[in-house]
Amino acid sequence: MDKTGHASLQEVTASPDWQPMARWQSWGYGPETIWIRTKLKAAAHDTRTSWIVQIKPPYLDYLTLYDPSANLVLKSGDALPPNDDSLASINFTFQIPALNHERNIYLQLHTTSTRSINMEVLPSTQAQLQNRLQEWLMGFFTAASGMFAIWAAAQWWISRDGLIGAFAFKQIFATTWAFFLLGFARIVVGPYLSEGVLTTISSTSFIWVISVTLWFLAKFIESYRPARMCLIACRVLAISIASLSLLQFLDLTIEMLKIGNIAILLAFSLLLITLLTAIPHKVVQPIPLKLLLVYLLVYSALSSLPPLIHLGWIKAHPIMVIGTLTHAVMDGVVMFIMLQVRARTLQHEQQAIVRELERSEQKVASEKHHREEQSQLFAMLAHELKTPLATLRMRMEVGELKREVMDRTIADMNQVIERCVHTGQLADQGLEPYLQSVDPIALTQSCIQSCRYPGQVDFSAPNTSGLLHTDAQMLSIVLGNLLDNACKYGAPQGRVQVSLQFTRKQDQSGWLWQVANQAGSTGLPDAAQLFEKYYRSPQARRVSGSGLGLFLVKGLLDLLQGTISYTAQAGHPVFTVWVPDLTMRR
Repeated sequence: MDKTGHASLQEVTASPDWQPMARWQSWGYGPETIWIRTKLKAAAHDTRTSWIVQIKPPYLDYLTLYDPSANLVLKSGDALPPNDDSLASINFTFQIPALNHERNIYLQLHTTSTRSINMEVLPSTQAQLQNRLQEWLMGFFTAASGMFAIWAAAQWWISRDGLIGAFAFKQIFATTWAFFLLGFARIVVGPYLSEGVLTTISSTSFIWVISVTLWFLAKFIESYRPARMCLIACRVLAISIASLSLLQFLDLTIEMLKIGNIAILLAFSLLLITLLTAIPHKVVQPIPLKLLLVYLLVYSALSSLPPLIHLGWIKAHPIMVIGTLTHAVMDGVVMFIMLQVRARTLQHEQQAIVRELERSEQKVASEKHHREEQSQLFAMLAHELKTPLATLRMRMEVGELKREVMDRTIADMNQVIERCVHTGQLADQGLEPYLQSVDPIALTQSCIQSCRYPGQVDFSAPNTSGLLHTDAQMLSIVLGNLLDNACKYGAPQGRVQVSLQFTRKQDQSGWLWQVANQAGSTGLPDAAQLFEKYYRSPQARRVSGSGLGLFLVKGLLDLLQGTISYTAQAGHPVFTVWVPDLTMRR
């Protein structure tokens, strides 16, 4: 170890202070220059291929190889662009001749990054094969990390989910850091950058990936309701770590990286404590708290090994490369799965909330509609009951109150009330047909006799009668309403035509009624709204009525599996009613 950093090759070779070196060796961070001496065996006489000195990891700043026997001085490093004397590889490589005698070669290492190193001397063919395999493997993991970043960014753009946005931000930095740390940046952009720029970018990305990873994990844990002070401490630490990048402008890169590695250990300890404070709250989340805690323990253990090696606190090991991939890939895979599960669960919860909201809105709309109908019903009742009562009062005042007038007035009020009751039962589905044998001719004649002006009704029917299996009461209400409308809204003293005949409709036998009258002063109704609840034409509002009659007729005929239609023929409104024989359903 050269503490001055200015020792010459002659001084180094003459030094007796050489110590054995493991395959992987780490001296932590420091300004001292490290010298490594490697003794090479003599090559076979028939050896024609050269040897490759391969140095890992690919983020060491300055490397100088001295081969006194071959009179070679070769330079490489992350701070220098690739040269023509080395293989195109993510690792640092020096090509030296294979000589037929033993010799020593010397490697000088000076770097602001951690002084962890692995040095191998391999035949050229073997070195190329090993490098290609490593490049394909590391390239695959880096590309996978990038794909997770693209997926997360796309998902955030669609959903604007803050947690997915934080993951996208974290994964972008992790991919960038892996691109520089694993040596790809030196090959791709290194030739176009000035000396030291690549090292600066790599060191900055290292600091920022720690910061954004801590911020993302703290945000992930936040939904489990941990202690607020712990969350604040995580965020303060993340911001403090990001601010470490300013130390590079003070030429304190080594100190920045050393503090950054210590901060990794502190960050994972703080995250675990924060997550443990959430256990008492037992918050239900798509990812169970225990599963997240196990994952965080494994992730912390794997990610804490590289900093311990970088700081020189434990022996160097290839695990530090795995630690890098843990940040870039393993965390990406696991978080991708966790976020997918979380997104699906939240989507299902959101759909359930939307359905519940729709049900609530439907309930509110139904209640509003019910209140409106009640309001209309009360307004109609107040108006329709007031009219016959006013008639009675007027007759009493002039002394013309006769029994038939009282009967008609009471019948009108009773009819309004009955229509309201039947309409309410129809709306509540409280009506069920009671099938019985009915004589349609006799039933029609009975309805005519009970109508407002039976003397104005002309009835035509077959000479021979038959039986109809249906609900007599419902059919009486249907015919009674049609006859009452014809008498009430028809021309004064106008004739009402009622016809009845036996027919078949779609292989179903039944009876067909037609009720026609000459239009009165109210004119013809609107066929499109005729059977709607509370509908009354503007002209008809001058005449007493509830607006429920034809709505009730249509509803009762639906229960009887019948039909009703309306046509206007030469100024005459014509209603056609067909009621099937329900013998087979009795």
